[in-house]
Amino acid sequence: MKTIDSSRWILLFVIMLFSLIYFTGIAEVPFHPDESSQIFMSSDLEMLTTQPDALTWKAENSLDIRQRYRLLDAPLTRWMIAIGRQLAGEPPIQSDWDWSQDWQTNLNNGALPSPRLLAVARFSVAFVFPLVLWLSFKIGERLAGKRAGWLNLILTATNGLVLLHTRRSMAESLLFFGFVLFLFLLLSLDKRLWLISIPAALAFNAKYSAAPLVIVGVIPILLVWVRRPLRPKQSLTDLGLYLALFIAITLALNPVLWSSPRNALKSAAEERSRLLSAQTAMIGSINPALAPDTLAEKSVALIAQLYLTQSAIADVGNYRAQTGEAQRLYFSRPWNNLYQGVVSGGFLLALTLIGLLWMVVHLIRRTSSAPRPVIFFLITFLAQMAGILASIPLSFQRYYLPLVPFVTVLIAYGIHTGLELGAKPKSSAQD
Repeated sequence: MKTIDSSRWILLFVIMLFSLIYFTGIAEVPFHPDESSQIFMSSDLEMLTTQPDALTWKAENSLDIRQRYRLLDAPLTRWMIAIGRQLAGEPPIQSDWDWSQDWQTNLNNGALPSPRLLAVARFSVAFVFPLVLWLSFKIGERLAGKRAGWLNLILTATNGLVLLHTRRSMAESLLFFGFVLFLFLLLSLDKRLWLISIPAALAFNAKYSAAPLVIVGVIPILLVWVRRPLRPKQSLTDLGLYLALFIAITLALNPVLWSSPRNALKSAAEERSRLLSAQTAMIGSINPALAPDTLAEKSVALIAQLYLTQSAIADVGNYRAQTGEAQRLYFSRPWNNLYQGVVSGGFLLALTLIGLLWMVVHLIRRTSSAPRPVIFFLITFLAQMAGILASIPLSFQRYYLPLVPFVTVLIAYGIHTGLELGAKPKSSAQD
């Protein structure tokens, strides 16, 4: 007779409990104008079914705001919002948010979504949260056992950056999901390594800052090739499937590339360069702290945004007067900002460094129970952190969200190792 594994039911119950808190609080998350832009662009789904050629790149449309968004922004979020809208019977808004105008002008222009449309858009991307928690548990368990899995789940579910930025109809929810799915497959797969391409493509097409994952995903395939140099067929097959699947997913999600991929990519690079230069110059002149220049300044900004500062309701202060009441309500819920601050954040930073140190020590001493996953985890962490420090010129808090899955794992690993060391003398005494 099979016995019921009660731990699975407990895990399911805890995930459901945290998810209930997460979803019931979606409406209280303060509005961000970029949500309007994503909802506005979700009308691409209607255009795809009626005039698909209008979605492709055309030189004469260089001033069209829709084409600029298709070139600048990763597409996955707007497609998911579009599907959610269709299921809910909600039309998109017809006007994009204009940051040069005040709140009332945008409201008069129809750029502010209705509460129902905003809720539908947010649920369309936030629905992955229960799966994120399950994957977080499995990642921690794969690296150090069930206790680390539980710790990672709880730290993810209560992280202020996760609770704020993944409950908006913006890129961060699907980006975060792509990262944890990527880590789970990277640490778990021994065969069919080309499947890692799927979360790499999802994360990349949620936000282009996930580009380092695409490179990291090739490493396990190349390592198999190194171990079996005389039998390269399987590695070549896996590498070909990996690249083909990534390209196929990216092309499918980006109709702007269909007619002239080369010209579209060139235009995208030019548009992004112009936008980043303009944003950096403008924001740097207003608040230099948001536009760090040197590696040291960028590292300080990274630490501050991940650990020390309050969850950022806004990137810049254009509309603080209009979102102030929503902000007060949001932070009146203590679980929405548990860890940020000099004391608690500094403590978690110390735990992160301790967890990182223990991972390295265990690898050097060869005492880790899962050396291969630990190595891949550290490679991915370092690659993504290097990518962020090298390519992101503005220190907006949500830009650092891709590092949160690594931070929670390192904290969980540090706590788990400390508890193990604390239990050893007691076990020895009993023996």
